[in-house]
Amino acid sequence: MNYFFYFVAAAIVLKSIITRLFPMSSAKPISLNEIQSISKTGEHNGHKLIIIDVRNPSEFSAGHVPNAHNVPVDDLQRALALPKDKFRSEYNFELPTKDDEGVVVYCQRGGRAARAAGYLAAAQYADNLYIYSPGWSEFSANPE
Repeated sequence: MNYFFYFVAAAIVLKSIITRLFPMSSAKPISLNEIQSISKTGEHNGHKLIIIDVRNPSEFSAGHVPNAHNVPVDDLQRALALPKDKFRSEYNFELPTKDDEGVVVYCQRGGRAARAAGYLAAAQYADNLYIYSPGWSEFSANPE
């Protein structure tokens, strides 16, 4: 009987930790072929998309998806609250509108991208939000 109590308590704590580390989002997954196409055309399913690499700047500098922009996941919540002109001057690109443009996020293997997708969904980007979970690990291993 005691083991059952400990199991339930551990499950509740684990769920709480996972929810905090990986906020839920409605991000739609995309494949390697799709991210390769988006990096060339800037579009997916008729929507203009911006690719955001949420790894740290040194990881980004070492290699990234072509045409991706870098906003580290630890900066993203603050960045989303910036006025458009300050965002542009700090990150060197314009954040897309919430209605007609979308965002693809990726990182090394998916963990940070999941957090970023949660932040973007909370900021009303849920309709055109995509995640490339395999991340740079898969992309860099599969040159075109």
